[in-house]
Amino acid sequence: MKFRNYLKVKSLEEFEQAIAAVEGSIVLLAGGSDLVVQARDNRFENHTVIDVLNIESLRQIEETDEYLEIGACVTHEEIAQSPLVKRFAPILAEASLSVGSLQIRNHSTIGGNIGNASPAADTLAPLAVMGAEVIVLSNGTERQVKLLDIIEGPYRTNLGDRDLIVKLLVPKQAETVRYNYTKLGRRKALSISRMTIAALLELDSEGVVTKFEMTVGSTFPKPMLFPDISAMLVGKQPTKDDISEVARSLSDKIPKIAGVRASTRYKQPVCRRLSERILKELIEGEQDA
Repeated sequence: MKFRNYLKVKSLEEFEQAIAAVEGSIVLLAGGSDLVVQARDNRFENHTVIDVLNIESLRQIEETDEYLEIGACVTHEEIAQSPLVKRFAPILAEASLSVGSLQIRNHSTIGGNIGNASPAADTLAPLAVMGAEVIVLSNGTERQVKLLDIIEGPYRTNLGDRDLIVKLLVPKQAETVRYNYTKLGRRKALSISRMTIAALLELDSEGVVTKFEMTVGSTFPKPMLFPDISAMLVGKQPTKDDISEVARSLSDKIPKIAGVRASTRYKQPVCRRLSERILKELIEGEQDA
């Protein structure tokens, strides 16, 4: 692999100085589990690599009244083992634990995952159902953007090459919110997702749904939310027919959005059956702890 130059920075100040000094294209390195593989074909030979992995301010997990603030260079293993994440965003902890091997999780970062924008990224569906937002440093100014507004398609974002993902803002989930994260791969371990399903559901004391989000990952060109799917259960005491209709409607999104391809014959019926099972378990109060 070839790069024009390689720079390592240890603070946001050094990062801003580096991007101001570099002429030409830049690629940011935040772990490298994806970028190093991509670089084998020398696609970055005319780029300057700026390594941001050791910026300490990007490696923190903190909480505010409303959010978990997860630095862009926090690794998936750190997220999976974080007491704060396990408490306030357990679906994200579970998804992070499903990423690759321990070696990969110890080096791959949540910010790198977003910047790479792979449709198969394990954490994107859970981040979508939680309504995560991203703080981006651009031209010396931080701006807050919805995650779903950053990723435009497979391996494509609307970020410039000098834009830096600083941290994620993940809304803290109440203990009453039930969740399910399911990943399908070609094998049980070290697999790239063929499909993921992420769901959040909350019921009141009467069994009426007060919160419901469900989406499918590794299937659409980008992470997606479906307000029409959520509206099918919110305000209801779900019946068996309601569950079946939600599962059918969600699975019908696959050919409508992703198109009909060879995998559709597999993914659409599997999505329907899995969604039905997941919803039944969530409503009955069964979930992975």
